Amino acid sequence: QEGEGLNEFELPPSWVQPIKLSPRELETRCPRGQKTVLYRKAKLEKFAEYLNQDGLVSRLTTYGDAARTQKVETRSSFRHRVDHLQTRAEDFRSGQVQECFEPGRPRALKEHIYSKSLKAENRTMQFYSHARVDGLVRREMSATGMTEHFEHRPDWLHYRQVTYQRSAPSRKHEVVPEGEEKRAILKIVERFHRNPAVPPNSDVAERFFLLSESPSRIRVVYHLEKNRVTRSSREFVVPPSSRELTFNPGMSSAYQVDPYAKEPKNHHLFEQLEQLIRAQEDSIEQVRSAEKETQDTLDSRQEEELNFALSISVYDIDRNETARQHKQEMEQQRAEEERIRREKEMDYLAPFLARIGDPPHLTQKQMEDVTQDCLKDLRARLVGVANLIQARFEKETGELQRKQAWYKASQGSLTKENEAEYISYCNDAMFRIHILERRLNSHKATAPQKYVHLENRLRRDPRLAALGL
Repeated sequence: QEGEGLNEFELPPSWVQPIKLSPRELETRCPRGQKTVLYRKAKLEKFAEYLNQDGLVSRLTTYGDAARTQKVETRSSFRHRVDHLQTRAEDFRSGQVQECFEPGRPRALKEHIYSKSLKAENRTMQFYSHARVDGLVRREMSATGMTEHFEHRPDWLHYRQVTYQRSAPSRKHEVVPEGEEKRAILKIVERFHRNPAVPPNSDVAERFFLLSESPSRIRVVYHLEKNRVTRSSREFVVPPSSRELTFNPGMSSAYQVDPYAKEPKNHHLFEQLEQLIRAQEDSIEQVRSAEKETQDTLDSRQEEELNFALSISVYDIDRNETARQHKQEMEQQRAEEERIRREKEMDYLAPFLARIGDPPHLTQKQMEDVTQDCLKDLRARLVGVANLIQARFEKETGELQRKQAWYKASQGSLTKENEAEYISYCNDAMFRIHILERRLNSHKATAPQKYVHLENRLRRDPRLAALGL
């Protein structure tokens, strides 16, 4: 057991040079940046990142025959797309295309399923519901309808179905902007989850806006009560004009599961009808907004497929033109700062050497004269700064004292405005006096240090080394 730790095997050093790969070569991975692998009834193509303008990095094509002449399906993967396109699957038999997107799109689009056929109008859009305010999960579009699914909404709505009239103009009471044709809405169905805070007999489960009927009607179905097999419902007849709304008992009919339940009063039914009419208008507006959003999404997708754009990291200096320019600007800025620093570190003996003709070598007397002149000049400048601060301090103090004496002499005849001006002046004067006092004290404390620092620099200067300070 004591000898077991000594049985260690050491590899000899390698006789080959280490492999060195640049970041660009590592990204290429394959010769010329692409590689094709053939399988039976399939072909896999791999591409380096940024090799293709559309960001394509892999494409798997399946075929219906071993000769690979009849395409069945293509699955493509993308990277670094500005539109966040991640994968695309196309079925050549049915013409269906499925596109998946990463999070980050403006409308939180997650998946788009559509058909390439010109006659097909069916499409399905999946969304990142947590990134949307309305909690939309899925939207299904067809020639005769639209279905939306929601989740985590405060109004408990989870389903909306819209039925359109095929190839028909909009209803007369809807305003259609110029250049925009809207499909006429026949019916809107909305479904709600159970709200525990509301009794089941008053909690709306379904709402039917029957817009195609004349006059239009609104039907409300409530949630199922406990120990019941049917649900209560109520139906309203919507008057032609909602601006001058009137109500009569014949405009409402109901099916009440509980035979002992009290019939609501007319003014309660009138308020409920008003709320339902507003809900109908809001639903129509949301449907039109969904139609516009869908069309805007299709337009943006068409523009994105025509004009490819790839996102480039700010750390990729080779591809990112903005980052390259920023780096050049930073280098220029550093060079400018270095130039300014060198200019600030000018020769402090130059003015004194110029007085004696700037000789290449100094005599003993010249060294002494230059040293004394330099120290004398610093001493004079320090004393001059101290005298200037002291003079300003005494001037501010004298003016404040004269102002105070004037205030005491004429205190009884001053107005409120004069007193306010006097107080403001005193505050400003005391602030200036305080700042001057601090500057004077700081100058007195640092002046000896500056003098000693200059003496040390003169002692270390090689041109004055022979002086032996």
